Amino acid sequence: MPPLRLLALLAGLLASLRAGSASRADIVGGRRARPREFPFLASIQDRGRHFCGGALVHGQFVLTAASCFRNRNPGIATVVLGAYDLRRRENSRQTFSIRTISENGYDPQENLNDLLLLQLDREANLTSNVALVPLTQQNVTVEAGTSCQVAGWGTWRTGGRLSRFPRVVNVTVTPKDRCRPNSVCTGVLTHRGGICQGDGGSPLICNGLAHGVASFTMEPCGRGPDFFTCVARFRNWIDSVLNPRAGPREAPSSRAEPVTCCGTQP
Repeated sequence: MPPLRLLALLAGLLASLRAGSASRADIVGGRRARPREFPFLASIQDRGRHFCGGALVHGQFVLTAASCFRNRNPGIATVVLGAYDLRRRENSRQTFSIRTISENGYDPQENLNDLLLLQLDREANLTSNVALVPLTQQNVTVEAGTSCQVAGWGTWRTGGRLSRFPRVVNVTVTPKDRCRPNSVCTGVLTHRGGICQGDGGSPLICNGLAHGVASFTMEPCGRGPDFFTCVARFRNWIDSVLNPRAGPREAPSSRAEPVTCCGTQP
């Protein structure tokens, strides 16, 4: 075989191997989100380093996971809205300190009721890069088999580096026998994929609504199931924090029985 033809074949083989490797990596970690695809995403940071995600649900409130602050002082954390590339100083960013936090019976031992509302120190300026995410209603069902998305700056694998850009993973709600009470569980049916370190607090989006708050996964990342706090179980409580003048509503018990919001069978 002529040397030039042999070199061309080798070059083509190496290119295909590289493409295959990249494809597998993208499957495990989903795909890179487009700019402004998820304008409600928040990056929660400690001295400028991302450690958890969140979602803007009100001009002055971000919904995240209580477990994000299990070993961190919220007094020194910042909330960044409008971010995309965590390695750049983007003009679209709005950075806030945390004025107050509100939790509802969080149990760190069992990781139950794992959600938190962070009140920002001022009102966010809503733009094409910063927007509110709509929430599901109280006790609304998200059926097993429902296709959803979760996005965040978490690592691509257990013990890996944080992503520079938000990545989005397509996931499927699992049956309740693969979950636990008051949670929504998801998996990726055809390959490895899901949430990992740094994705805690990120919203689970199903049919355009936030149905879950990323709580934890079974290591190694990407083998599922992933566990999300069920937003529909806490919507009345969330509203009572966002709109205190409307009067308090009944809050769920930390040991409540399952309701029809979380991974029910179709």
